[in-house]
Amino acid sequence: MKKRVIAVLLLGTLAVTGVFAQNVTAGSANSMTLNGSTGLIIVPDARIGWENTKIGVDVGYGFVWTGGQNFDHLPRFAVSLFQRFEISGLMQLNDGLQNFVIGGKFQLTKSGGTALALGGDFEFYNSIGNQNSAKLYLAVTYSGNFFGMPAVTSATIGWQMLKQGSFSSQFIYGMGFSLSLIPGTFKDFVYWVTDFANFSYTVSGAQVNAASRGAFNTGIRIHPIKEGRFNLVIDIIGTDLLDDGDRGMSASISGGISF
Repeated sequence: MKKRVIAVLLLGTLAVTGVFAQNVTAGSANSMTLNGSTGLIIVPDARIGWENTKIGVDVGYGFVWTGGQNFDHLPRFAVSLFQRFEISGLMQLNDGLQNFVIGGKFQLTKSGGTALALGGDFEFYNSIGNQNSAKLYLAVTYSGNFFGMPAVTSATIGWQMLKQGSFSSQFIYGMGFSLSLIPGTFKDFVYWVTDFANFSYTVSGAQVNAASRGAFNTGIRIHPIKEGRFNLVIDIIGTDLLDDGDRGMSASISGGISF
């Protein structure tokens, strides 16, 4: 029930910011999701890492901890090509290599603060008894002002193929926003990032458990370097906060350069 309430609130935020949509981008910090693609926390958006240069490369490392010895180490990369394409990758490490994910995204259109993209990823399991999986998604992102603060909202829908060769597995959805916190004080360097999704950064073994009712994730994104050819982002996130026993925390850092 709580997660339904959160989903309704996030949908309301999407609607409100859509009403006040403007050509603003200050509410968004281009950064990696936990599986490497550009987006929020779990949810990929319709943007790519470098939209104003032909080639950009980002690398990052993050972890998710849910108590005790329950750690996922998540080194990642993303390559932006020709202001339209993105290729991303993730290694999920937990007592050795557990999964490897390779993703791709094509930005279909971008006008002002609004963008539409088609993406997907393929997950290679490294665990006995599991099978590879893939998902395809469509993402929309648009900008607006929320209570006087610049915000960028995103929604993603798609299909998760949980087992190789199966095309009847699960409809996926995710939604969320990036909100520039008190821009007059923090000068668009600090953001509140939130998303809710019924999928996680990997299908198998992810510390964020979205399998039954979805997962609500929220935290702070700090963007100290974002001008010119360089980019640096730091995330401090609470994961799956509405599920007792599955709650965790994540911290990550990513940086990049354009050519």
